[in-house]
Amino acid sequence: MSRGKIADSVAAKGAAFVSAAGENHHINLGPGPALEREWTEAGLELPDLEAVRQYRFDRTIEMLDEFGYDGVIVSDPMNIRYVSDSTNMQLWTMHNASRFAWVGADRSMIVWEFYDCEFLPAHNTLVDEVRPAVTPTYYIAGPRFEEHANTWAAEMVDVMREHVGSGTPRIAIDNLHYSSYKALEAAGVRIENGQQLMETAREIKSQEEIKAMRCAIHACEAAMGEMHEAMQPGMTERELWSMLHSGNIKRGGEWIETQLLASGPRTVPWMQEASSRIIDTGDIVGYD
Repeated sequence: MSRGKIADSVAAKGAAFVSAAGENHHINLGPGPALEREWTEAGLELPDLEAVRQYRFDRTIEMLDEFGYDGVIVSDPMNIRYVSDSTNMQLWTMHNASRFAWVGADRSMIVWEFYDCEFLPAHNTLVDEVRPAVTPTYYIAGPRFEEHANTWAAEMVDVMREHVGSGTPRIAIDNLHYSSYKALEAAGVRIENGQQLMETAREIKSQEEIKAMRCAIHACEAAMGEMHEAMQPGMTERELWSMLHSGNIKRGGEWIETQLLASGPRTVPWMQEASSRIIDTGDIVGYD
């Protein structure tokens, strides 16, 4: 499916899909007037997302060249977002690998999505194709996981034939179901460390990425300030922790990876998660 075919496929599904890929796409909608105003008043500049997409794609290609790999297949949703700027149920797909992306040393990019979800990466003109994903993860494949893994591997090998050519392809992969690993290995693919490649690519930030990071840091600090203002005796630790989530989400944050908030005697030893304990007057409250 070429870029034109992506647009045609989205259009064939009707106006709602076209809108979802265009003006109603959450990335195209941007942060919204209130958050833009908050960042502007803080002296921050919004990043150029087109420039961010191009830089990240170029960094991935640069690393493929540096490591001598023919391509990379990613299933970690953070890496899929890095290469394609597309998201879909980020937390769920962290433990159910059901989306994938390929970036070839020949500058090709393919994203595998859920059925009827071509609109999710359609905002990114660097994506050449969007295909329906097959996954061996047990939640989806059940006892047919080996069959799904073989189907998945066969499609990946076809992609390699098209974009790598003859010989033994050296392909970096970040995370891989063991049955998929076996299937690729049996097909003669030399599998390399994709996590190392992607982490190395992400180490060096562009000026536009730094702008994005500054906005994200400001959003975090503002949410922490709101949580501090809301804190009062009689609240449970979980009630207070929910304030941070609220401030994060309304500023475009997606999730918080820990639940490390404790009060009073629960602050020692550290690493206790937020609980039903009621915060009392004079309690120290810690979070991370």
